Amino acid sequence: MLFPVFLLSRLPQPLLSATIGRCCYFFIYSFARYRYQVVVQNLSRSFPEKPYAEIHALAKDFYRHFSCLVVEIIKSFSVSRRELAGRVRIVDADLLEQYQCKAKPMVALLGHYGNWESLSILPSKLSIPVKALYKPLSNKSVGRFVMYTRSRFGMQLIPAEKAVRQLMKAKDDASLSLFIADQFPGRNRGLPMELLNQPTALFDGAEKLAKAIDAVVFYIELERNGEAGWDVHFSLITDKPNETAKGEITRCFGERLQETIRKEPAYWLWSHRRWK
Repeated sequence: MLFPVFLLSRLPQPLLSATIGRCCYFFIYSFARYRYQVVVQNLSRSFPEKPYAEIHALAKDFYRHFSCLVVEIIKSFSVSRRELAGRVRIVDADLLEQYQCKAKPMVALLGHYGNWESLSILPSKLSIPVKALYKPLSNKSVGRFVMYTRSRFGMQLIPAEKAVRQLMKAKDDASLSLFIADQFPGRNRGLPMELLNQPTALFDGAEKLAKAIDAVVFYIELERNGEAGWDVHFSLITDKPNETAKGEITRCFGERLQETIRKEPAYWLWSHRRWK
């Protein structure tokens, strides 16, 4: 079933954008109106100061970005290591090297912002093991596709339920573990805080794990670099997690994510039913 996707992925990026990208935008925005009410509602509640015309413009920008994201994910099926490495630039690599020399485990928190899938190239650009936590999908075919694209360049994938055990075994080694930490943690779970003018529960499992293995904690911000490129910015949250108050790391992540979203709102995943 995924063979046609593989064939499409062999097309040059500009051609994919001009054909599949435009068709995708027309279908999900103009024709199917994919989760349009969810997108507008999320934007309106997050930016109550903005008039409806501006909310509508932000929604259109989001669907354009979403269409580009679809193209980039299709391309990830067959993109070469060299091509993807040329699109993704690590701006603060020296910050990671500083803690690598101390053989410290590192944890990086990020949100569903930009093209988080492009981080699969990090093992090729860093000299330390890079791991990513994931939640197995109910659709096994799609799950295999996602695991294939994420692990093509050496990313080690760890099921969320096995994360503590596996990372505890390697707590004395320098490595980088990625957590997408803005997902809904479940009812009556997570850390309650205000995010984008709304009461929000944030997943706090990454904070608990960082304290368990005494890991340096970073925040990752993705910034668009050209038509299909991304700059990866690392910023330090703490290098002494066990000296922070309960919830401080998670709260800091939420505040930085909010700042990132406010700078370029269209790049966040507004179609997700985040607030339930």
